[in-house]
Amino acid sequence: MQLVNKVIEISAAPEVVRQKFLDFPSIFTYHPDGFIKTIKPARQDKPIEAGDRMLVELEIGKMEPIMIENSPDCFSWGGSLPLNSFNGNHSFRFEPSATTPGGTTFTQQEEFTGYLSFIVGEGVIARSLGMREKTEKGFEKFNKDLKAWCEMA
Repeated sequence: MQLVNKVIEISAAPEVVRQKFLDFPSIFTYHPDGFIKTIKPARQDKPIEAGDRMLVELEIGKMEPIMIENSPDCFSWGGSLPLNSFNGNHSFRFEPSATTPGGTTFTQQEEFTGYLSFIVGEGVIARSLGMREKTEKGFEKFNKDLKAWCEMA
C-alpha cells in the first residue's frame, strides 16, 4: 500500500468548506489549470450516496469511481484498473481545526493498493516515473486553490 496525504488549514468552518467543495461546477472557477478538472455524479437527479458512480476527470485522464462515503466530514470514492492491478481510495476530509479557531483542517488523501501501486511509492523506479511527486503537487495545488476560494471575502 502507498499513501499520499496532503493537509491544509482553511479559515472557514467545515460546513462552509464542504459546501464550496460540493459546488462541483465551480471547480473550474477556482482551480482552472489544476489537477482536478471535473467531479460530478453519474446521476445528477438525486443526492450522492455510497455505491453511486461518479464521473471524475483529472489531469491524467477520466475515471468512473464508486462513492464510498458522503458524510459531513468525509467525501470519498474508490476505483481500480483491471485485475485490481492498481486501486485507489480517494478522500477529502473536513474536520474542525485544532489550530485555526472556527476553521477547517482539510485533508486530501489517496490510498493506493494492487501490484502496480509501487509506481507511486518512493523506490528508485517510482521516483524515476515521478508519479508520487506529480500526485503530491496536484493535491497541494487543489488544496491551496480550495483554501483561497473558501477564504474569499
